[in-house]
Amino acid sequence: MRIDSYLGEPRINMLTQPIADNTRNNDSGNGGKTFADLLSITMSASTEASREASAVSREMTAELLLGQLDNFVEMQIAGEKSNILFELNLTTRNKVLDAYSEVMKFQV
Repeated sequence: MRIDSYLGEPRINMLTQPIADNTRNNDSGNGGKTFADLLSITMSASTEASREASAVSREMTAELLLGQLDNFVEMQIAGEKSNILFELNLTTRNKVLDAYSEVMKFQV
């Protein structure tokens, strides 16, 4: 399953359009959202997808332990999806914090 199926098509399309300049007319395709708005939306969507994948993984693990699930591979795939989404969230957060700290080092 692709990551864009977790985040949803409208959110992916919104991220590919340019960010509106606040000094000009906000007629861009993203509804005049700032970078912070886009980052917040993306992170919340990614976090929600990670929670859903984690819940599916826990449910499948419980079913396997109870003997209700015969396909071990599906459970492993669900666990890996959950892990990948968690790593995506963590990496994104770390990159944003690193970028913020670098910007704060600039002398004005």
